[in-house]
Amino acid sequence: MKNLRVILVSILISVAGFLTDQPLQAATIDNGSFMSLWRTYSHCQSTNDVTQLREHAVILTTAANHSFTQEGFVLPLPDKLEKLVSTPTARFAVDVNAMAAACSLRAGSAAVEAGRLDIAKELLHTVLQYQSQSEYDYYVLQAKALLSEIQPNIIEVTLNRP
Repeated sequence: MKNLRVILVSILISVAGFLTDQPLQAATIDNGSFMSLWRTYSHCQSTNDVTQLREHAVILTTAANHSFTQEGFVLPLPDKLEKLVSTPTARFAVDVNAMAAACSLRAGSAAVEAGRLDIAKELLHTVLQYQSQSEYDYYVLQAKALLSEIQPNIIEVTLNRP
């Protein structure tokens, strides 16, 4: 009886594979690129070189912007069913946007201390792009505070959200 079930299940899986007319695609777990981002973030937290900090902030910001457009696991389905199923969202164990904001904030702060105000403004303005998302209020408030030190008349720091 158990052998009959195994044979039946294997036949059903084979038939399902032929019906899809698509090659089976496994879930791609790109651990290498995540670990690369984590190393970049870790190095961003430990270095004081403004040039390296800027490079790390750009890498993390690019990855954060790209993380929303990545296609993850593709479930092989017949064409009639595929149009009824939405694509699952890609999920990370950490928030890449928060990593990018923290690194940009640290790089902007180091640039202010080094007197490289043009680089500081550029980096801090990238943090301000998260202003509409409440989970990044800490980073946005810190960036506004640093920008107000650089250009006191330009940015008003407030706890009130627009």
